[in-house]
Amino acid sequence: MAQSYPPPSDTSSKVELSISCSNLKNLDYFSKSDPVVFLYIKRQNDWVKLGRTEVIDNDLNPKFVTTFKVDYQFEEIQNLKFAVYDVDDKHHVEDLSKQEVIGTIECTLAEIMAAGEHLTKTLRLNGAPSGKITIQAEEVQDSKFLLNFELSATKLEKKDFFGKSDPYIEIAKAQEGSTFTVVYRSKPIMKTLSPRWPAFQIDIQKLCSGDWERTLQFSVWDWNRSGNNELIGMCAASLKDICPERGGQIFNLDLTNPTQKGKKKCPGVLVFTSVRVTPVYSFVDFIRGGCQISLIVAVDFTASNGHPAQLTSLHYNGTNQGNEYVQAIKSVVSVLAPYDSDQMIPAFGFGAQLPPEWEVSHCFPLNFNYQNPEVYGVQGILDAYQYTLHNVKLHGPTNFSSFLDRAMQYASAHNAQQSQNYFILLVITDGEITDMANTVDRIVAASKLPLSIVIVGVGGADFKNMEILDADDTPLRDRSGQLMARDIVQFVPFREVMRKSETSLARETLAEIPGQLTAFMKANNIKPNPPILRRQETTVYGQPDTGLQGPAPPYPSGLQGPAPILSGPQGSVYNPSPPGPYPIGPQGPAPCPSGSQGPGPYSMGHQGSVQYPSGSQGPALNVGRSQDPVAYTSGMQGSVHYPSN
Repeated sequence: MAQSYPPPSDTSSKVELSISCSNLKNLDYFSKSDPVVFLYIKRQNDWVKLGRTEVIDNDLNPKFVTTFKVDYQFEEIQNLKFAVYDVDDKHHVEDLSKQEVIGTIECTLAEIMAAGEHLTKTLRLNGAPSGKITIQAEEVQDSKFLLNFELSATKLEKKDFFGKSDPYIEIAKAQEGSTFTVVYRSKPIMKTLSPRWPAFQIDIQKLCSGDWERTLQFSVWDWNRSGNNELIGMCAASLKDICPERGGQIFNLDLTNPTQKGKKKCPGVLVFTSVRVTPVYSFVDFIRGGCQISLIVAVDFTASNGHPAQLTSLHYNGTNQGNEYVQAIKSVVSVLAPYDSDQMIPAFGFGAQLPPEWEVSHCFPLNFNYQNPEVYGVQGILDAYQYTLHNVKLHGPTNFSSFLDRAMQYASAHNAQQSQNYFILLVITDGEITDMANTVDRIVAASKLPLSIVIVGVGGADFKNMEILDADDTPLRDRSGQLMARDIVQFVPFREVMRKSETSLARETLAEIPGQLTAFMKANNIKPNPPILRRQETTVYGQPDTGLQGPAPPYPSGLQGPAPILSGPQGSVYNPSPPGPYPIGPQGPAPCPSGSQGPGPYSMGHQGSVQYPSGSQGPALNVGRSQDPVAYTSGMQGSVHYPSN
């Protein structure tokens, strides 16, 4: 699987880097090292991770399948660092404190491009050589096609003394200089001489660089736990030879083993059960076709955050830039909000005691409106978040399953070819999950729904369980043994990411969303609809303009004036002392109340006294028609912000 980094400029081209190593230093006592390669690029004075390869067990000469797509800027110096690690903790590969460094090298992308066929450099650890790394670069184009393979083999040669063979298959594409680069490797099928490997897909650019006549090498190996895998046999063909949609006529090929030239017996037959071409649809294709992106937010109100009045609290609001919760909301929601057509966002809290009974809730609406938990845009979330801080008691524990259930209810709504919807749950939390088993069960179930989960960890707690939920290395299984259908969780530690730049949080939290959306659509055979022209709307003070009736308030009101925080018949609130940000009067709460005589934006009175004077014809926020209703206005003819004509 290739990993990519920012979009190219007009003067750049995209190159794909393939990695292999040789003669690595062995850091394990009773086996061989389990290498992985991390790639970094230098941005200003910081090394920014572009990605990593897969982990290969027990191999000092690994050939990695995972590649890196990088934008090659001819006019820039692009410094790269390749770091090879021996993985000791496979559940937390990204935690480099738990792995051992084998060696590193630094070079420029220009150095790789100018090297010709490939660049080979010596890895070093504390100045001493620790192996070699080889980097191949090839210019690539974005692909619009996938190849779907179903492969099997028959009559394979027996390699194991006490059993049969444990065969797996590798596919490699020809490069200049008669070399081959591995582009796919299956998992082994144990104890069989007639394997049928699981179907798989591979991008045509990665498979053959878009060249249907490029030679592909198919190799069948016998897997051994020690890492000393044995070649059973190999064969070669081009995609044009084996794909019926391109006139291919080859359906099986005899294997040969060049290391056993004296043997006349064929070591087996490779069977091309199915080779099909399918189109690739991008995230942009779905968005342009009208797919709706809907955001859901869940905020942690557990006691481990600290009392909001204390300087050390993660909910403390005494800083100019806002606390980490505020910064995370602003950073992530501001990126996602434009994709949500109405920007009405369900927002929930968890882990707090709620008035008047002060019972703990693990999923409550931030606006306390259980019938309609939606708020409008970024500011609506921030306002409701601040109100909640004044009216709940922080408690615990940190349970995820309740609000995951609620998110799954939203995502379970009808999703079909003509009505495409995708949901993103943003969770902002400070600590460890206390209902881990239940949470895993929910995530496995949610992996079949149009839902992605983004977890932002604030504070300095141990986020080990969050990294497990991220499932980049080990897919999750629920308690019944069911494997997750796809990776839907992305975890990002707030402090670590924000040290890089203010834009890093949104970039890293949302980087996997496009791939997760397209993976869901593909799994459910949903294709992009034809591009549509969305309704063009203007925005007035952050609110959508609804046309003839003027700007609409984010919260509708009626005779008794319900606000984002529900009140009783006479406008009482859950916790009137200290008062919340929305004062109330005898007949209903604010900020957008209405009544027979019409209160103003933050004031109430029996006869509708207002913050701004009103006139007999009631103009709107924007000067408009003489009878237009307005946001933040009420009264028989409507109060005003500005005089009207």
